[in-house]
Amino acid sequence: MKLNPKKDLRDLARFNQIILILTKHGFGHILDKFKIKKPKRIVLKKAHPQRLRKAFEELGPTFVKLGQILSLRPDLVPIEYVKELSSLQDRVPPFSYEKVEKIIQEELKKPINELFPYFSKEPIASASIAQVHKAKLKNGTIVAVKVQRPNVKEIMDTDIEVMFYVAKLLEKHSKNLREFQPTKIVEEFKNWTEKELDFRREAKNAKRFYRNFKNSATVKIPKVYDQYSTRRVLTTEFIDGIELHKINKLKGKKGYNVNQIIKNGFDSILTQVFVHGFFHADPHPGNILILKGNKIGLVDFGIVGFFNKRLKDKSIELFYGIVQEDIDSIIDTFMDMGLINEKETNIDAFREDVLEVIEPLQKSSLDKVKISYVLENVLDLALKHHVKLPVDFVLFGKTILEIEGVGLEYAPRFKFVESSKPFIEKLIKREFKINNMAKNLMKNVAKYGKLFRELPDQLSSALRRIQKGTLRVNIEDTDVKKLAVDIDKSSNRLTYGMLTAAFLITGALLVKIGKPIWGGFPLVSILCFLVAIIFAITLFVSIEKEPKEVK
Repeated sequence: MKLNPKKDLRDLARFNQIILILTKHGFGHILDKFKIKKPKRIVLKKAHPQRLRKAFEELGPTFVKLGQILSLRPDLVPIEYVKELSSLQDRVPPFSYEKVEKIIQEELKKPINELFPYFSKEPIASASIAQVHKAKLKNGTIVAVKVQRPNVKEIMDTDIEVMFYVAKLLEKHSKNLREFQPTKIVEEFKNWTEKELDFRREAKNAKRFYRNFKNSATVKIPKVYDQYSTRRVLTTEFIDGIELHKINKLKGKKGYNVNQIIKNGFDSILTQVFVHGFFHADPHPGNILILKGNKIGLVDFGIVGFFNKRLKDKSIELFYGIVQEDIDSIIDTFMDMGLINEKETNIDAFREDVLEVIEPLQKSSLDKVKISYVLENVLDLALKHHVKLPVDFVLFGKTILEIEGVGLEYAPRFKFVESSKPFIEKLIKREFKINNMAKNLMKNVAKYGKLFRELPDQLSSALRRIQKGTLRVNIEDTDVKKLAVDIDKSSNRLTYGMLTAAFLITGALLVKIGKPIWGGFPLVSILCFLVAIIFAITLFVSIEKEPKEVK
């Protein structure tokens, strides 16, 4: 397929501008006048991450946003690029107040002065997609009004079209760059952008966070005002706080404790990930506010991550493995989470590389361990070995990197791993509470019980279909009945065996919970062991009474 810019692009002037800026910053040898005549192996030099960041800043808001999204994807982009693109500043000159008035009237169907008795003409924040103004509702409530930039969707659509064209060129002519899947990166960026441009989605996310932390003593989430919010305008409660990157101004001030602030922020992230399964995936210092009483305020919910139960459980296992320095647990959990294509991934080589990254943990004290080091390198290895990770897990990893970076910068004595350990241990104990274990056990017993109950009928049906086909299988009716009876008995025994094992394991896990009353065991463990013995005896009697033949 031959790519023709005159035919495939609507805005050739913007395309030429992008190419000139990329060439100016040292990427001309890759583009090679848009044709890439030399399909040689391209070696990315150390200077290129900085050059790419500077190029994105000059290319404008769409590319700044692309760089920020790439900084969240260490599974798609080499780690040195991730680090450099993380420093991109999404700050652009504000647009005029007259345009703000026009957009608000178009969206909310009323003049701005009828909606807001007070509305600041100067924005309190200005970024690539929108700017934020402080305002007051008729009831006196102070709010933050986020207004989308004029024509930002059309501008971004044009830039994304050019990105797709360049990505296809790179994939066609460079085997080395093809490994980074440029087209997939642009496609993902397009999806992210479409979500961010619809403020109704962000409002939905904010309301979910608000419900999750409604009763929290340490976290504040702004309330959303639906009657003043649309696709292009978002009105929320105004949080009067100090941005986290200005935390040094609070040192020594009465009522503020920097270490406690960092701990509250860190605990809020762990709670989001491991308890709620719904987390802020872009917790940079500008999105974290410090309130009186060491409370944390979170804003800007455009990028979020979701953890279903399986991802949550696996992440707890992985995180706990890192905290406990359990190398085998880390590797096994990571391998289990990965979507590995054995044709592309040398599993043994991947395992050895992960071991090499994690092994130094055994020689370091817990307070000196940097989880960011482990996650950065493991995510980089996943990219190197073509291990496809769930996007939300990668967002989780990047979130942990962000929050640890914040801690190291503003409270270097804060012990990240030591602070994590009690939280994770508490989660694991909660998972092993009797009611939770019983719920999961009964769910599995019901699932497998249903499977084995239905198996005889399904097997009989399958056999009848085979008999009607070209392949004739002569099975007497008594044989089928015998098989059905055997399967039914096996399913019952399997259920008894599962229950016996489950109660034995539960009893062992609960040894340290409660006061010992006999033989060093608490009452709850003794009860579990007794139930396990009853099931074991029942199983034994059933086997002994089994008739030798079924006639």
